[in-house]
Amino acid sequence: MKLSRIGMTVVAGMLLFAAGAFAQEKGSLALTENLTVQGKVLTPGSYKLEWVGKGPNVQLNIIRDNATLATVAATIVTSAAPNSGNGYGARKEADGSKVLEAYYPQGKKFSLDLTQSQAAKN
Repeated sequence: MKLSRIGMTVVAGMLLFAAGAFAQEKGSLALTENLTVQGKVLTPGSYKLEWVGKGPNVQLNIIRDNATLATVAATIVTSAAPNSGNGYGARKEADGSKVLEAYYPQGKKFSLDLTQSQAAKN
């Protein structure tokens, strides 16, 4: 019986350690225009963003109304000063549409760069 408890404790500890290694961070974003992410159009409104992974490469989930609309690979790019607010960067395409390229989470000294995953898709 004691061996079983020790085994359960070890497994629980390993799960906690694994969760810490792939910590999830969250942010929010208010879009004021249509933006495309991996071929999906995000309309103006509020979105939750969650990214998982051990930098510099993470998986970014874009969520609205508790539904994940897109999951995209992103790269963490550090900066000297914290971002003053939640923001984003976009690139205008030849057809007039705009593609989400970066996310700047408020108060963080980094941004999430989506350009590599977008280039791989195109």
